[in-house]
Amino acid sequence: MRRTIALGGTAALLVAGLVSGASTAAADGWDPGFDIEDRVIQPGTWPADVGPNGVSYGDSFEGTLVYAFSKAPLTDATWAKGGFPAGMSLNAGDCQARAGVVGVYTCPVSDEDSYGGIEVAAAEGTANNTTLHYGFVYVPRGGDLAKAVKEAQTVDLLVEDGQHAARTVTAKTAEHVAQNTIALTTPAVPAGSTVTHTATVHAVDKGTLDINLVPGEGMRHWEEGEVQVGITGVRQSSATTECDVVSGYLSPGGVQCEIDPGTDGPVDVTVSYTVKASPYAAAWAIDTVAEYRVFDAGDNPMAQSAFSVQSSRPVPTHYAMISRDKSGLLHWHHGTGSATQPFREWTETVGRGWGIYNAVTKLAPITSEAAGGGVVARDTSGVLWSYRTTGSSYEPLSARVRVGSGWGIYNQLVGVGDVSGDGRPDMIARDASGVLWLYKGTTSTTAPFATRVRVGGGWGIYNQFTGAGDLNGDGRADLIARDTAGVLWLYPATGRADVPYGTRVRVGSGWHGYSLVSSPGDLTDDGRADLVARDGAGNVYLYKGTGSGTAPYAARVRISLGESPSASSLNALF
Repeated sequence: MRRTIALGGTAALLVAGLVSGASTAAADGWDPGFDIEDRVIQPGTWPADVGPNGVSYGDSFEGTLVYAFSKAPLTDATWAKGGFPAGMSLNAGDCQARAGVVGVYTCPVSDEDSYGGIEVAAAEGTANNTTLHYGFVYVPRGGDLAKAVKEAQTVDLLVEDGQHAARTVTAKTAEHVAQNTIALTTPAVPAGSTVTHTATVHAVDKGTLDINLVPGEGMRHWEEGEVQVGITGVRQSSATTECDVVSGYLSPGGVQCEIDPGTDGPVDVTVSYTVKASPYAAAWAIDTVAEYRVFDAGDNPMAQSAFSVQSSRPVPTHYAMISRDKSGLLHWHHGTGSATQPFREWTETVGRGWGIYNAVTKLAPITSEAAGGGVVARDTSGVLWSYRTTGSSYEPLSARVRVGSGWGIYNQLVGVGDVSGDGRPDMIARDASGVLWLYKGTTSTTAPFATRVRVGGGWGIYNQFTGAGDLNGDGRADLIARDTAGVLWLYPATGRADVPYGTRVRVGSGWHGYSLVSSPGDLTDDGRADLVARDGAGNVYLYKGTGSGTAPYAARVRISLGESPSASSLNALF
């Protein structure tokens, strides 16, 4: 069976397994074919990896890659030009210099380690268009290595077959490559319609034009397939250019064009492509980012242009949920907006050492882009700490700030969103006598709460509180409470700090089976706050919000929190 592996450097996989043509299968059945490319590097910056991009082979292989580096094309058996031109140098890695032969290196490879890469660098000040020529030959284990060295030194005279190839590394200065330019035109696209976008390239050098669509300024990251904007066709104005539409995983895709001015360059090429928006597309702001890749390693010419989707549909906000496991690790569950899979399959570990806290809560729903009310946590000595959101989902919480001591008098601390109607997230706290207190949020980093306000007594009948968001559609953040009999109650918010909640409404019984409950916000893109609950067996359920103040949740649906950690290992959801 033939297999293909992708390696470092410019991503390329072999379909047929060879650089050009097909090599003759070895008698023992091993038939590796290596894919390598010419490289262009910028002096004084990153080195170029001259190892294979990919390798295709039979069941297994083991052997040696031979590299022969020269200042001239590889046609001279006397090897008079062997070695490196001025300014260029080599990092051989695990490869070995061939004794007695200048500029020749050998690298052991196998199907377990098929890389055998070498890096070539150009020092700052290297002359423009300085070119290093190199030969590349594979010899199987037990083969004639001395013969392979000679073949590598004269590989320009041989037929390229996937095991023999001649390539170059060329140093081009940043000033030279900057002569390649890109100009974009990106008009807005109405939902349900198409427009034509263009990229005009002044190409001095051979290169690859990459055009990608990415979220515009102020937009959150995309989920798979949700943008409903795509590129449906591409055309080019010059025979020097070949273009394709490329698909994207979380993006609408893009365009990739190979441009080769040849000896008649420079050339001006206009690439036109069609952008189509579904009738159901939301009002996205989108950036077109174009790069003309001349350098494999260096600063390539780039251009960026914004456009919008003209739509009456707002872009839905996506929310995240945070969990803590029994080892004290904090995990980020990125919301997708999908009712069937409301969280991404992968999670991010975003904190360590959180086992020191015996109470932890978010103050309000936190968006997938890490915006929102932040988190507070109480340690075992009764000190309360505040963590602000950062705007980065990879590190969503800032360094903690001490709020104060004495918070050990409360047996419940729960963020409830904006209860008082002033636009700031609030928190409730219940003391040992069953009195509920409201802490209004402030704008201060060091003093995030105002003086407490007594809500009332008799709240000791409940063993769980959840800041549930707006459940009845009045725009206020409501409260969910579960009593010791397992009955769930809805307390509608009033918008008043002195009397924050109205008369309770019975939601239903049987809620005693849930050890963890959280309301991350709208998880299903329907504009209603949802609920996530985990039972004692580690099963996780989604309760979709209905917008009804008397029956706020639809029937539960079992969901996944992602590949890891296991839901049964969690001891907090918020």
